[in-house]
Amino acid sequence: MQKNVRRVVAASALALPLTLGAAGIASAESYHDTSTSASSEGVTTSSTSADSGTGSDGASFDQNDSTAGPDGAGSDRTHATTGGNGNGGGYEQGSEWAGPEGATSDHTSATIGDNGSSDSQDTGSQHGVLSGALGVPGL
Repeated sequence: MQKNVRRVVAASALALPLTLGAAGIASAESYHDTSTSASSEGVTTSSTSADSGTGSDGASFDQNDSTAGPDGAGSDRTHATTGGNGNGGGYEQGSEWAGPEGATSDHTSATIGDNGSSDSQDTGSQHGVLSGALGVPGL
């Protein structure tokens, strides 16, 4: 019996902060996070942002990463958005990389118009002259 009382007290003590924390997260309208690190091996940056939109504004999400070091440099990005009042929206993802062995890039996008029509494009990988000649896929 005493073990059950302790369990209930412990569960209650943990539930209150979790409940208050979840309520704060649910009501957040935007989120932003950025980090940068540098060392003798290179530099890396990363940023993430999200905006829930209010009223007739659409919501959006952005993620960007960049790296530069002795083996090359590259970036990767993702962007997604919804139109206001649920109309329209889009998605885009792309990446680039260049190094001693060559270069590559990739881009994918899709959009939805206000009338519900859609358009998408996937350009696939694009290789630089050197990486294409060497037959190095996905460099």
